Amino acid sequence: MRLVPLLNLFCKGADLLDSNLYRFVLIGNKMQNFGPSLQIGSQRKFALVLLAVPLFLTSLYSAPTFQEKPKNSKPSELLKRDNHSEIVIPVIGLNLHLFADQKSDVLRKLKFGEPVTYDQNSLESPKEDWIPVKLQDGLSGFIKRSLVRSVPKKQYLSTLLFEAEKLILSKQVDFLAKEEITDTIFSISSSGKFTGDEFIFIRAKAGFFLKKTVDLMNEKGIKPDNDPETLEFLKRHQTKLLYDYSSGKYYVDSNYFWKLLESYPKTKHSDYAGYLATESIPVVDCGVDLRCRLEELRKGKLRYLYLFPTGNYVNLYTKDIVKTLNSMTKDPDSIPCFPPVSEGIKSEINQMFRYASEIGPREKKQILPHLQILKKECIRSF
Repeated sequence: MRLVPLLNLFCKGADLLDSNLYRFVLIGNKMQNFGPSLQIGSQRKFALVLLAVPLFLTSLYSAPTFQEKPKNSKPSELLKRDNHSEIVIPVIGLNLHLFADQKSDVLRKLKFGEPVTYDQNSLESPKEDWIPVKLQDGLSGFIKRSLVRSVPKKQYLSTLLFEAEKLILSKQVDFLAKEEITDTIFSISSSGKFTGDEFIFIRAKAGFFLKKTVDLMNEKGIKPDNDPETLEFLKRHQTKLLYDYSSGKYYVDSNYFWKLLESYPKTKHSDYAGYLATESIPVVDCGVDLRCRLEELRKGKLRYLYLFPTGNYVNLYTKDIVKTLNSMTKDPDSIPCFPPVSEGIKSEINQMFRYASEIGPREKKQILPHLQILKKECIRSF
């Protein structure tokens, strides 16, 4: 596998009720036999009782029905709510109408997550299912309230990323839609609106969305040469991508995530970014090439243990590393480091020792014995 930065590549070119009614009819008929012995007033009262009981049973045994009345908010309540909320567009191709009417002209379709603000200067009073909004380019119109998410400002980022990830992971969402979602998240992350923990979180998520989108492109065999929109998409993100000539596939460069960690160390979401960096390393068929196999471990899972000794994925990655090293060292005589041992193998072993010496004590206890066997067999001068 020969991975190259994509930037370089582009530079190159009801039954119970019926039975009860029947019984009361029979009782009524029999009571006619006693009619002469009863007073007229009593007969009337008794007749009223007979009529009332079936009505009571009807309400008792009938299936309950509920009619929910639509809750109509007052314009003042809507105005107050909208003034203190942010709007998330969670769908692709939402219509922006000229007026608060489904039949009014469509000014244009909005993109997923496109930033919009509540239009306080709208001449129309707030309506229950319409929100007057203004776009970043100054265009104003109305969108359906039922199709968007109106949330408190502190929930905007989490809601936006939740809706984006839901669509990115959906198999019912096509490739072009996922391109749009990825572009939007990268654009919002670069707007300067978010800093610190929020910035690293949205940038890490944006990289994850890019990875999922590119993975889908590779899976479907979409060739950018035959698809101008995809070609432009790749150009927009070329500094974050690698291209493998042998397979003709694209990958997110794991250095995108590692650099993010270096710029914002020890933030709340650093661990997540480190996980994405590890998972973004392309699987390489190293065969019996010892240097290649060691390098793959060091650049990915061991580097994660080194940077995040108490991270969420430490146990998982430790098991994977130990399993791989055990397969290499269970028979020391079969370790492929025959003299003269290349400088590349020596360098990888030394670097792995340096990383392993600074990880957690439990992980170090499991990993170091295997590295010591490698060192003994491959660097005999030590």
